[in-house]
Amino acid sequence: MIAKYAQKGFTLIESIVAIVVFAIAMVTLSSFLFPEIAQSGKPHYEVRASALAQSFMTEVLARGYADNSDTNGGLLRCGESGQPACTEPFGPDSSDEINNPKLYNDVDDYIGCWTTNAASESLCSDDPKALRDILGDSIVSAYPNFAVFVEVEYESIDGTEMKKVTVEVLNNTYGSVSMIGYRGNY
Repeated sequence: MIAKYAQKGFTLIESIVAIVVFAIAMVTLSSFLFPEIAQSGKPHYEVRASALAQSFMTEVLARGYADNSDTNGGLLRCGESGQPACTEPFGPDSSDEINNPKLYNDVDDYIGCWTTNAASESLCSDDPKALRDILGDSIVSAYPNFAVFVEVEYESIDGTEMKKVTVEVLNNTYGSVSMIGYRGNY
């Protein structure tokens, strides 16, 4: 009786076919699937940016309409008869206020760009300030690579003059998230 030996291993042609199939699979993965991995952080960024924008907007809108606004419930409004005018220059009122949000008393004190590090400073066109919470404590480590840009302008809505506050949270990788709020003279 002649013993038949079973073939073990791959032939050269089978190995070449396997390498070609593997190469085609890698090209497909690298051109279609792997670029999507880079975007997998976007939902996380959008949630954090939205939370930061909402927090900043709430902080800004909690302040008065103008320097001369009544902070005791709005019974006396600036610009009304017997009250000081509302017109004042936009921006922090003194050099002490510039980097100290605890001293901010009206919405336009927040105008400018707030950053967390050198990478986010490149997103600002003007002099950046360190991102801080309402108590003046740094929140730089909680939001790395974020910048917050705040703009305030007058806008008339149905004959009532309001201050339109735009808060935009920027990031080098994923773009921006914007929120708009209005502060009335009350």
